[in-house]
Amino acid sequence: MQKNHLVPPREAGAALLAAGFLLLFTGCGDAHTFGLEPGSIDPDSVGLEHACFDGSDVTLMRYASTCNAASKSLDSVVHDGLVFPADDVGTLESPCSDGPTPAIDVLFDMESGSVILDFSQVARSGRFPEAEFDGYVLEVSLEESNGTLLAVAIDTERSTLVLDPRDVAWDHSRIDLNFEGERYDTDSVLTLDLTFARLSPP
Repeated sequence: MQKNHLVPPREAGAALLAAGFLLLFTGCGDAHTFGLEPGSIDPDSVGLEHACFDGSDVTLMRYASTCNAASKSLDSVVHDGLVFPADDVGTLESPCSDGPTPAIDVLFDMESGSVILDFSQVARSGRFPEAEFDGYVLEVSLEESNGTLLAVAIDTERSTLVLDPRDVAWDHSRIDLNFEGERYDTDSVLTLDLTFARLSPP
């Protein structure tokens, strides 16, 4: 079954900003690493004193298209290390009755510029339901001192669970992760690498 990306509706519990979880912040502050056309970013406009993502408010929720609804949300602040512990994520019950509720750790690695979803704490193996979209939405409220999210990539060397690239979507303030039909166990890990430009305010 071909999986599709779905942008959850704003009516579903909270204003969900467009998908952005696949953008990991490698090369933060280095305009030459962004893969942009020459001249699209003036290197002199990149403020090296700015943090990329650190300190921004972040919200995590579960969304399922089967019942067109979102779970309750968890709120935190981005920092290096564990941001959403498994015990908390395990309370994000599927808004539909047929979905599992895996307890996973969500970590941010500032040195490598990565977001890590670690399934090692799940009580048992399982599988996300077949649906147009069944997964997680990460919404970030970037501060003026944060960077602009430019790109996202699945780190295949540090992931045992590899989604289809079409199942990861983002914009400058949100990341959608569609786990529809994916099997997981305690060895499952998904690592995302983000690229940010630290642009000075105009």
